[in-house]
Amino acid sequence: MGFDWGVKKLGDILTLQRGHDLPSQDRKFGKIPIMGSSGVTGYHDQYKAKGPGVIIGRSGNSMGQVSYVSENYWPLNTSLYVTDFKGNCPEFIYYFLKQINFDQFNSGSAQKSLNRNAVYPFEVKFPSSYKTQSAIASILFTLEDKIGVNQEINQTLEQMAQALFKSWFLDFEPVEAKVAVLEAGGSQEDATLAAMTAISGKETDALVVFEREQPEQYTKLKTTAELFPSAMQDSELGEIPEGWNIGPLSDIATFTKGKLEASKLTTDTYISTENMLENKIGISQASSLPSASTVPNFSAGHILISNIRPYFKKIWLARFSGGRSADVLAFESKKNITVEFLYNLLYQDVFFDFMMLTSKGVKMPRGDKTAIMGWSCIQPEEKLLNAFSKSVKQFYSYIESHNSENKYLTELRDTLIPKLLSGEITLPKAEQAVSEATNV
Repeated sequence: MGFDWGVKKLGDILTLQRGHDLPSQDRKFGKIPIMGSSGVTGYHDQYKAKGPGVIIGRSGNSMGQVSYVSENYWPLNTSLYVTDFKGNCPEFIYYFLKQINFDQFNSGSAQKSLNRNAVYPFEVKFPSSYKTQSAIASILFTLEDKIGVNQEINQTLEQMAQALFKSWFLDFEPVEAKVAVLEAGGSQEDATLAAMTAISGKETDALVVFEREQPEQYTKLKTTAELFPSAMQDSELGEIPEGWNIGPLSDIATFTKGKLEASKLTTDTYISTENMLENKIGISQASSLPSASTVPNFSAGHILISNIRPYFKKIWLARFSGGRSADVLAFESKKNITVEFLYNLLYQDVFFDFMMLTSKGVKMPRGDKTAIMGWSCIQPEEKLLNAFSKSVKQFYSYIESHNSENKYLTELRDTLIPKLLSGEITLPKAEQAVSEATNV
């Protein structure tokens, strides 16, 4: 397939329009994505533009950032959106615009601003064949899809770990199951069986089959069930399992200390509150490095939490070592406390609510480190923490594997885009590279 490139003005390729106002008080619950200057910012029950859509950040730090949406959407006034693709492939336009440095069209002074009339005369090399455009976009979207699938799997694995944590350490389901059986006159053996049901989700009949077909796994399940107490006790936070404690966070965690020379940092190893992602996706690449000579450090296994505006709930279990800004807190579990338990404990909404409640500042609230370490939390027995960690470690191992794969796929995508858009690499070679990468 040939690359039939020709010089065109952007105004001959597409038409842009400024987005539309949609104050927060006018937004209604729905499934229509609201597209701002940096992507999806919320949802609404009405749309202003039909998908697929390509949106460009119009102002502020997100000026020039390009987003794609496959469905009908509402473009905000902080963006420009394509109203006419003029017969071109929307998906190709998305990738094509991502390669343009829109800073050259900045018409603002104190704040960046993008004027569509300044964009239209800009000349670019562009393939006129829709078939060529579509083939290039398909190659790149194959990589995007694989990255997206890995991210979805990771979120599911995180949710599975959280569900197990909630069952064991918040709702006390195995303990409650034991208590209910014993109060009804059942034996301790019956109570253990009830806890096994609560832990595994398998009914009694299914456990009989499980014992016969997978005796080793059945024994492990029974051993775990026996670790849970058979009674509850009163505490300052209400009823908790017998033998467990309530104490300050400082009993089980510390703030990490240590410095790292900023000269040893890269944009991949520097974590600031700005490049921490929400919704448990992880960490993005930093846009810039600090000007300071040294920064606080962190290591793999530490828990990083943004200390600015705690209601954003930015938390990440570090999987490599690096440096961080002073507004990113790093927690380390104390001896005999597993990092998997501490991570899931700190991920709870109740902890972030406490951080916000005790934070200082109005416009830019920050969590109070003294108050944070005084937060009262559940402290189960060590043997049960170890059992929990063994159950979820495999989840985090898979997550790390997917993150590594996504890093490679992202690098491949970023390498292919300019080569494909310049005609430097042929479509067959690009297709082969993507096929090898996504079928590993």
